[in-house]
Amino acid sequence: VDDTCSEQSSTSYYSLTGSQLPYSDENLVSESCISCKESNANQNNNGDDVYDADQVKEMCETLYTYAGKCETYMGIDYINENACSYIEGIKIIRDDGVIRTSATRKSKGAAVAIGLFATTAILLGAYVYYLRTKLGRAKINLTTD
Repeated sequence: VDDTCSEQSSTSYYSLTGSQLPYSDENLVSESCISCKESNANQNNNGDDVYDADQVKEMCETLYTYAGKCETYMGIDYINENACSYIEGIKIIRDDGVIRTSATRKSKGAAVAIGLFATTAILLGAYVYYLRTKLGRAKINLTTD
């Protein structure tokens, strides 16, 4: 039994149920927009929301209330900055997974570490080459007189 669905099954949904998997060819969520403007008709489909002071449907008001906001530069009295770091994190990750930042900074510590590592690797390689050539030229006499 594959509880994590990480291995492909030998049986298909169609073979088990005799029908296609729902939403396998279309989106589960509609991509069409819904208007947030209240209609002027005197209908009670929206629970007397048409009688409030604004022209925005209550559903849209509720969505905006619960949505993450970063109102730093909006010039309003009560700013909401609860989602600024989250929104900033979304902006730097591209679709292909590469992280992009608008202001990349060079790290002096990383540059020094890379330089030391490269210098050490070159010096160790030269020392190994020196020892290897020295052993190649040495004559070892294993015979007894």
